[in-house]
Amino acid sequence: MRGIYGIHHVCIYTPEIEKSIAFYRDIMGFGLIGRETCDFGEYAMMKLNDSRLELIQPNDQNEDTFGNKGSITHIGLAVEGIDAVWEDLREKGVSLLSESIEDDDAPMGGLRVIQLLGPSKEHINLYEWKHAF
Repeated sequence: MRGIYGIHHVCIYTPEIEKSIAFYRDIMGFGLIGRETCDFGEYAMMKLNDSRLELIQPNDQNEDTFGNKGSITHIGLAVEGIDAVWEDLREKGVSLLSESIEDDDAPMGGLRVIQLLGPSKEHINLYEWKHAF
């Protein structure tokens, strides 16, 4: 196959890479597949199945570094068994933006959603789709 066929990774700039690694590893289930110090700062690549997440703690943590040059509204992660995930997140004290699991009839046939914050205040949405597509 030639050309673009999917997302390679999502990158999050973080002021505290240790905190972000621990959150995505211990709470969200990602594995750490690589970490190093680069000329631009601390770098970590994490993976969950076919999804990759890049974490960067830049050397220069000025205002322009965190989102002013471009931003992502949220990270959407696929979930199976959203009710159990909801209880697990609550037990672990995760900062939830949702008061309960949201149940929507759209888009794409409907979904159930949990909204939460990551350790650098990044928005994370967990989706369980009502219909396979």
